[in-house]
Amino acid sequence: MTWFVQSANETESAKPHARIFIAADFDFPSGHVRVWTGFGDIVISGQTFTGIGTLGEVSVPSEHTRLLAERKTYRLSGVDVSLVPESDIDACFGRSIVEWFGFLTDTGQLVATPEINWEGRIDGINRVDSDNPFIEVQAENRMVLLDQPNNWRFTHEHQGQFFAGDDGLKLVPTTMTAMVIWGSNYVKPGISNYGEPAYLKPSQRR
Repeated sequence: MTWFVQSANETESAKPHARIFIAADFDFPSGHVRVWTGFGDIVISGQTFTGIGTLGEVSVPSEHTRLLAERKTYRLSGVDVSLVPESDIDACFGRSIVEWFGFLTDTGQLVATPEINWEGRIDGINRVDSDNPFIEVQAENRMVLLDQPNNWRFTHEHQGQFFAGDDGLKLVPTTMTAMVIWGSNYVKPGISNYGEPAYLKPSQRR
């Protein structure tokens, strides 16, 4: 089993030496910014990406086997920080980032369509104007959405919005006030050993 979509990319990755690159598409409020870690322009899925060479940096999250929404940082150095206006910084939160990686031939051509390597949401932007100015974009993997509540509850009202006429959850509120006898004790939902039924004779009580 392989996670490569393009077999040519899988073949290239198995070689002792390969020319790999990373490309990223930032969906800023003012428009998409598409860059890659080479020189000149390349076209991925019909979109043109501008080469930034060694001016671009991408953090690499540590590898693990847990399902986590890891964070990434993208940095562009040696540029005029005003390239990103205040309006983009104020309205960028939650907008998408798509990262690809691919391989080049010795003549600088794409081996195959690059693979989507990472998808996330913009978490913030920093602009640092110094002797070595840079623009930095922080992002979270799109799996962070799994940790966000959707505000739906197991109630009759919410169930009816999905399935009209379904009464499967109509009695849910009564379960919290139900008195159930288990053995010789009352059992209240969420509480063990709530108490003994009043009708039990002393000889029946433990």
